[in-house]
Amino acid sequence: MPFTRNVEIGRLAIVNFGPDYGKLVVITDVLDHHRALVDHPDQLRRVESFKRLSLTDFKVEIPRLAKKKVLKKALEESEILTKFAASSWGLKLKKQAEKTTMSDFERYKNMIAQKKKNAEVAKVLKKMTA
Repeated sequence: MPFTRNVEIGRLAIVNFGPDYGKLVVITDVLDHHRALVDHPDQLRRVESFKRLSLTDFKVEIPRLAKKKVLKKALEESEILTKFAASSWGLKLKKQAEKTTMSDFERYKNMIAQKKKNAEVAKVLKKMTA
């Protein structure tokens, strides 16, 4: 099966290391075989190493070195950010973000709910094996 997430202009990527960890960016130009110029409407345009980028399946049609206005319009028309948020990867990132903002009491309630669920599963499993 061929590799489908190629580095190309318009590819949506996530920064996986550094001060911009977890932010979504769009590749606007490939500088060389190690670096790309990335951009997002809410961020500054910058150079990122491919080692710091995780490519997604999503791609938006933009010209090379697209201006912020063109990039913003293309992202809004294709609704690529909402599609990514609805994907399993986007949902996983959202869940992780919610978990990090939980208070101690919310974590406690979550633990108690998990214990109750595990007890019910164990009870059903015990009936099935007996």
